[in-house]
Parts: sequence; C-alpha cells; structure tokens
Amino acid sequence: MIIHWIWLTQLPFIGSVTARRLIEKLGDAEKIYQAGSEQLAEISDLSVRQRESIIRNHSLEKAKRIFEECQNKNIFVLCWDDDRYPARAKKPTDAPVVLYYKGNFREMDQTIGIIGARRCSQKSKQKTVFLASECAQKKITVVSGMAKGIDSYAHTVCLNTGGYTVAILGNGLDICYPAEHNKLMKCIEEKGLLISEYPPGTHPDRYRFPRRNRLISSWSDKLFVIQAEKGSGALITAEYSRKYGREVEME
Repeated sequence: MIIHWIWLTQLPFIGSVTARRLIEKLGDAEKIYQAGSEQLAEISDLSVRQRESIIRNHSLEKAKRIFEECQNKNIFVLCWDDDRYPARAKKPTDAPVVLYYKGNFREMDQTIGIIGARRCSQKSKQKTVFLASECAQKKITVVSGMAKGIDSYAHTVCLNTGGYTVAILGNGLDICYPAEHNKLMKCIEEKGLLISEYPPGTHPDRYRFPRRNRLISSWSDKLFVIQAEKGSGALITAEYSRKYGREVEME
C-alpha cells in the first residue's frame, strides 16, 4: 500500500540508503512495517537505533494525513516498485524510495540535465535556448530545477518547442518556488512532469536544495552546466553527476 511507503520515508534515522537496504532484504514497505524485532535483528547492517525507530514508530496516522493531503492537492505518489520510476534514477544508492509528482509520465529514452546561473549573460541564455530546443526536436527529455535563470529558460524553451521536461523541486509540490514561476509550474504540470521527494507543505530550505540537486543528476543521462558560479548549486549537481558516473559538460 502507498501508505506504508510514505510511512517508511517518515521514520526517524531511516534515510534513503537504509530504506532501500530494507526493501532489498524484506521485499517492500508493507513487509518492513510488519517485520518483528527478531526479523529486524537479523539485518546486520541495521543499527539498534534504526531497529527501534521501525518498531516504536508503528503508527500510520502521519502517512495517512500526508496521503490525504496529496489527494486534496492533486499530488500523486511514485513508489519504488512502480514501473514508471526510471531505472537511471534508481541506480544511485541514495535514490528516494518515494517521490511525489504532478503532471504526466512519458517515455524517457534519453534525458539531458540543463542547469546554471540564476543571473546569466545573454550569451549563456542563447546557449540554453539552442540546447533546449535541440533536445525538444530530438525527443530528448530536459531535466532541470525550475530555478531562476538557466533552469527556467531550459524548461520554457523545451515546452515552447513541443518537448517534454521534468522539473525537480526542493519543496512540496503545493508550493511554487520561486513564486514568480507560478505560470511556468502550471505549464510544466500540464505538459511535463513535476517531481519532489518532499511531501506537500514542505517549504524550500537551504539544506534541501543540494538534495534536490542529486535528483537532477540521477534523472539525467548527461548534465550541461551553463555559467556556473563558484560554490553554486550547479557545481554541486555536477559533482553528483560525476559521482553517479554521468557525463558532465561545462559551458
């Protein structure tokens, strides 16, 4: 059940890596929920604190509230065992076992991540326009983070050229960040796909964006970084792409 998958992601001390390990050992989220202390004790790489977290936090009420809020806000839940969860995105060991989404899934035979500076030059904007329109024409999915600057140009050009784009957010899908991208967000929902690992009501926070960036990397076969500044989120995304064995091109 979806409720059990959401429950798993809300457990204290159980991150994406541990959740995935539990799935590999026990099968799925409902079986993890049903597992007793003896069964959990047999999983050697599970700490005492993690075992206690699973046993003590055995209420589904929070997960039910999250799911109900998703239904009220037209947000859907993508679980680890769903065939639509792209194989490329599941490859990294820290891939989330649950994602929240709005919009439509399409075939993603090839994906290109396009990210970069929020304040960019005219030359960088032109590069983005050329690259995103080329991807749209070749039926290559454009992945980005819906931030100001390069990200928003990539999404917009891709959609205007009849392409398919995926926006990965660092907050709940009931919140538009930045606020001025409300029209763009609605357009992506209608023609593309919005993704977040955070449940509705989760506000954007500085520490959440590096985690968002790792998903841009894992959903992209190749990453184009356009006019990235030192210490920027774009360079963090590039580091993740290299870690995941994805090709990175710095423009």
